[in-house]
Amino acid sequence: MNPRTLLTSVVLVASIAVIAACSDSKSVGSATTVSAATSESVAETLPTTDPPTTTTLATSTTSVAVAVTSTTIEAETGLVLGDSDIGSFALGAEAAVVVDGISAELGAPTRDEIADYPVADGAGEYATTDGETGFVAPMGRSVCWSINLCVEFGGGSVESMSFTGWTYTNDPTRALSSASGGTIGAGWSDLPALEVDEGGCYSVGSGTIDGIRVVLTSTGEPFGSFDEAGNYIATVPSAADVTITSMETGKSPVFLYGDC
Repeated sequence: MNPRTLLTSVVLVASIAVIAACSDSKSVGSATTVSAATSESVAETLPTTDPPTTTTLATSTTSVAVAVTSTTIEAETGLVLGDSDIGSFALGAEAAVVVDGISAELGAPTRDEIADYPVADGAGEYATTDGETGFVAPMGRSVCWSINLCVEFGGGSVESMSFTGWTYTNDPTRALSSASGGTIGAGWSDLPALEVDEGGCYSVGSGTIDGIRVVLTSTGEPFGSFDEAGNYIATVPSAADVTITSMETGKSPVFLYGDC
């Protein structure tokens, strides 16, 4: 797989739980944690020294109680997951508008971090000083809510940041879903719209639903394995054994050196 693709990052995240081989793409060494109370407070707390210092402030731990009655949430929050948006918030939207809008539905964020990616790679993307994490802008912001929805923003400064992507993982409540019912824990056999790729990283595979990239886990035959001669074998497991473990759209920080 191309290490600079976002799907690699998410596969790596899912692989931690499955094969303990990959790293969390959201652990950024130069991250600065800021208060999640209001989106307007971010610009005031952003460090201006070089290299950046790290400031940890109290963040809200507001939990979100979501009544789960189906695999869709259109009637509950309106935050339908899309391939270029979430709810009414399209990629490219102003950061404050997106954060405030989602917070109105899900409560205050549980994490709000800003990270620097000062190293230009010459191809229009950037990396942390240690070269381990890449992003599409020299500065990024990750805002997450208690249901493990994280929204990413990027730009040259805090003031110029815009919505670049979202990730959704490990939510047992299945509070959010795509238009055709794609959500965390949903099975391939129940999702006619799910398209599954051949091959993967052992028990972890990939695919798309409603244009959204997904990470899949197989409890049966692996997506990829090696024979006795060391040759890689790509397979497609039985639909009954495959479930969605992560979903994403757009651009998010990605770990550049994974095992798969």
